[in-house]
Amino acid sequence: MDRRTLLSLVAGGVAGLAGCSTPDNEVGTGTATATPEERSPQATATAAAARLGQRLTVWNPTPDPVFATVVGMRGGRDVFFRNVDLLPGERTSSRIEVPRADLAVVVETDTGIREETTWRVTEPLDGLEVVLNRSNAVFWRASTCSGDGECGLATGGDEADLPLVGDGLSRWYAPAALVVENPEEETEASIRVDLRDATLIDRRFRLPAGTRLSIPVTYRTGDYQVSVETADRDIDVTWQVPNEPAKYVDVTSGTTGCGPANTTLTVANRDDVAHRLSLRIETVSGVFDRDIDLAAGAVRTLVPVVESGPHRVDASLETGTSVSGTWWSCPPRGPATLAVDATGSLSLTAAGPQPG
Repeated sequence: MDRRTLLSLVAGGVAGLAGCSTPDNEVGTGTATATPEERSPQATATAAAARLGQRLTVWNPTPDPVFATVVGMRGGRDVFFRNVDLLPGERTSSRIEVPRADLAVVVETDTGIREETTWRVTEPLDGLEVVLNRSNAVFWRASTCSGDGECGLATGGDEADLPLVGDGLSRWYAPAALVVENPEEETEASIRVDLRDATLIDRRFRLPAGTRLSIPVTYRTGDYQVSVETADRDIDVTWQVPNEPAKYVDVTSGTTGCGPANTTLTVANRDDVAHRLSLRIETVSGVFDRDIDLAAGAVRTLVPVVESGPHRVDASLETGTSVSGTWWSCPPRGPATLAVDATGSLSLTAAGPQPG
């Protein structure tokens, strides 16, 4: 049986029939027959107060397509389930209604990943994000601070009218966002974002454990200065927009980046003669330096970097032909390719949609 069909059947088996295997008022999809008492205004108000509208986001940052089933349960009964078929780099979101309670969430993919978590649904947060990596799934309780200044996690400070409008230099599919992650115990963080002499954000936020706070900041090209301070550390970093469509800051480790890294580099010789390639890649963590013999038509797959961000690439052939550039390993870009064409020339490209 096709694995995607199997996953769909598993999800259907877990979910059952809405209103039959599900606790009252806990299903975000489907309908159930209500008794006259349940139709009363008082019962309706009580049921609405017991639920929260949340956003379920599933993201595939890998270079491969993936099919996934996400199921939410409480007390052994289904609350919601979703089947998603995601292209490389694709992210999908749907609005669901869930009880104000702890939910057991299971995700399974056709690549063999199966992960579970407990989703603690609380009002200051507005959703759950499931990130499907190549070998595992990562869950984040999510909160997005809108441009009108409303944010349930903000505890003080000021914010400009965001996202900042564009300057006409680029056309973007979405505003560049600052994403602050707290994988461990609850903490407070002061967040400041400056563009030249203007302060766009200067606010303090409460960050519960396992939370990813997203702030859509700008449509404008520029080098932004980001400062994040907690009781344990100060983090200062430059954010290059639009090369980095999102800037990620981990308040626990202090690491920064531009999202889950696409660390795959394909080296292809499309010439009809063999070549010797000298490759040097400079990263934050070190230098990848290697000579590679490529037979005619040969294709090699390398993983020379581990983190997201800009990587300086210098490559040359024994013929003297060379290419240099920056490999931005940042979503929504896909894997990079270093290719020798039929004329013996070198090129460096990144797959997928490009920001800007």
